[in-house]
Amino acid sequence: MTWYREWFGEEYLELYSYRDEEEARRQVEFFRDQCGPIAGPLLDVACGTGRHLYELEECGYRSAGCDLSFLLLQTGRSEHGPIRVARADMRQLPFCTASIAGLVNFFTSFGYFASEEENMQVVREMSRVLAHRAPFLFDYLNVHRELEHLVRKETRETPRGPVMIERWFDKSDRSFNKRITIGQKHYLERVRGYELGEISAMFTACDLSIRAAFGDFDGEPWNGDSPRLILVGSKGL
Repeated sequence: MTWYREWFGEEYLELYSYRDEEEARRQVEFFRDQCGPIAGPLLDVACGTGRHLYELEECGYRSAGCDLSFLLLQTGRSEHGPIRVARADMRQLPFCTASIAGLVNFFTSFGYFASEEENMQVVREMSRVLAHRAPFLFDYLNVHRELEHLVRKETRETPRGPVMIERWFDKSDRSFNKRITIGQKHYLERVRGYELGEISAMFTACDLSIRAAFGDFDGEPWNGDSPRLILVGSKGL
């Protein structure tokens, strides 16, 4: 079974519990400041528990989300109420062509797949569902920063006990890997490390125009040492 079908469950929620509503609120406010009001549905691709969906609704957006993990979606509905979500693979989004008025993709929810074609298919699908001139926000890791500050081993405490985390960069496929050990269970995270130029080329090939690149949600311009790579743009010119 592929890692992304195994990992996004209860242990994932506990390990990343610091990713809370306050963080989601700040990120949604950044999107609002950059993209303004949107007259139509806004899609959160790989929405997880939907913490951003709740904040998007609070900001006046008509939002919906999709994620592959049934448990994360179910947890989100328990916590946030009847949010609009669909269980779906991001390589085949269950939405009509040009039906989405805006799109967000938070917390490095890209580069999960083994082949370049599969990751490119995700970009194609995001472009396909977006209406012409619809805005998007894409929140991804900064390859340069991750390589420079890679923590090889660490231990974190969770309600389930200590969690051992091992990290490495695989040059053969340019992927960032994380092995998570919780008791007798082992999980893996794997994300392909794309440079800004590579992502720009993928987006351009799919008619997604990048307007600005930011290094954090405070709006600092992107550079090689920025914490994040946050792209804001639109479908078409």
